[in-house]
Amino acid sequence: MQQQKLKIAFNIDHFLPQRGGAERYLFDLVRFLLKEGHQIHIFAMDGEEIIPKNTRNFVFHKIPHIKFTRWMKSLSFVVMSSYMIKKEKFDIVQVLGKNLTMDVFQPHGGSHRASFRQNVLAFSENPLIRAIYAFFRVMDPKTLLFYIIEWCQFHAGKYPEILCISKLVMNDLRRYYHVPDKRMHLIYNGVDGEKFSLETRREWRDISQRELNVVNEKVILFIGHNFKLKGLKYFIESLAIIRKSNPDIKLKAFILGKGKAEKYLDLINNLNLKDICVFTTADRIEKYYCAADLLIQPTFYDPCSLVVLEALSCGVPVITTSFNGAGELIEKGITGDVVSNPRDISEIAASSQHFLKKTDIEKIAFLANQSVNQYNNETVHKRLLKFYFDYIENKLEK
Repeated sequence: MQQQKLKIAFNIDHFLPQRGGAERYLFDLVRFLLKEGHQIHIFAMDGEEIIPKNTRNFVFHKIPHIKFTRWMKSLSFVVMSSYMIKKEKFDIVQVLGKNLTMDVFQPHGGSHRASFRQNVLAFSENPLIRAIYAFFRVMDPKTLLFYIIEWCQFHAGKYPEILCISKLVMNDLRRYYHVPDKRMHLIYNGVDGEKFSLETRREWRDISQRELNVVNEKVILFIGHNFKLKGLKYFIESLAIIRKSNPDIKLKAFILGKGKAEKYLDLINNLNLKDICVFTTADRIEKYYCAADLLIQPTFYDPCSLVVLEALSCGVPVITTSFNGAGELIEKGITGDVVSNPRDISEIAASSQHFLKKTDIEKIAFLANQSVNQYNNETVHKRLLKFYFDYIENKLEK
């Protein structure tokens, strides 16, 4: 069975690795599968130029869709994706987003219901404002459509095999849809172990620190595009506590992402942090990992943050929350910490100071790297390939 070359269809809204998350994950997986000689078909709205058209065993299917409104765009994509996929026979059809025609479902964004709940929680500290926000969000046709699609994915006909990227996702699917354990398979995200590595850190750390002008400073990172959901407000407030409690430590905080920085400038100014906070949309993210001493990600929801895996792989300890599936890979007090509440800035600050004060930086970096060593891309991709063969074998036996 292992010698068989598979014909696999992947369905995703956008095949654009620069978007990060599921898109970047799938791009890396497709390259691996093509290298192994398997035939890959992508069904997506866009991204046909990402892999050259003349690439052997690769076919891109551009899904036509209605662009008039967001909900019509999503609905037409689901309908047309299913129609086009059914026109051809595949060994495996894997969906990473919104579709109902599939053998394997990998909900990279986690459960829509869980995501909605946490987005509402992140919107405001005021319960009344959250309730009003939730009401209007529920009335949005796109939100209602996503609820219906997700319900159908777990209730229309037989369950697909579900690839979960964290225990957090598995627990949400049990909670909201009573998905049986035998249908769920845990395979964490992978990380590019060559690009994000201790070797890269050791080679570029001094150079990166000089480039960023942080040679004698402790560097703290925040990375994420959705500033509200990722908890930027509480990152900034925790910085104020860290700075006040440690006047002898020179700090620099880099905030990487494409969110609206102006919404947070008043908070930074009021907390007298203007001199240490830098907003940037740098492309070479590994440069910042190499210079960093700590990553803080007080997120309200992340099925399995790739940023956490990349930081750990580069030897950077991480402080995140229990709403981040990647936090399951953190060894408390050794490679980072996991706080229960994104708004608990005192706990975030205390956990951060534990690592900022440590002097055995090389040991911490080594342990952080080793904690995700088994989740490098190649290892994870081989696990996925084994899963595909096992799935086909079980299907034939039935």
